[in-house]
Amino acid sequence: MRKPIVLGAIAVAAVFAGVWYFAGRETGLTTVQPPPAPADRSGGAVATPAVPAARAPASAAAAVNAAPSDPRLQALMVSPDNGLIEFVKDTHGRVIREIDQDPGSARFGKPTREYTYSGNRVVGLTSYKHLGNQTQVSRIMVSFRPDGSIAEFRETTDYEPAQ
Repeated sequence: MRKPIVLGAIAVAAVFAGVWYFAGRETGLTTVQPPPAPADRSGGAVATPAVPAARAPASAAAAVNAAPSDPRLQALMVSPDNGLIEFVKDTHGRVIREIDQDPGSARFGKPTREYTYSGNRVVGLTSYKHLGNQTQVSRIMVSFRPDGSIAEFRETTDYEPAQ
């Protein structure tokens, strides 16, 4: 009589543990839909991403052969201006750093995103996210083929003690 109850309890615990395990793994997945386009810094409606602008074709023939936009490049776009970010630009007017200006933020006055360019293309992004007693540092590096398509896309995430 006790044996079926014990076996039933073990089976229920195993199912619960499996559901818990797989539910925890799916929280790190991203959605399929790309994020909305960022607002223009000059007050216009929508900004164009830095990467596709660099691939603007020189002629109509080049437009036919241009590589399609890759959704992975959405992560390299400059954040929308919400009034709580200071955008540091280089001499060419490209955003190279975003600094947190939210007085209630743990990263106030510190960079939240840093961009790396090769010519007019964004080829690298380092982003920082405060997670209590540590900082999550995510790095994306992209290399392009001559036709403008992605040759290599690398993404790493590290954790550093919060300062």
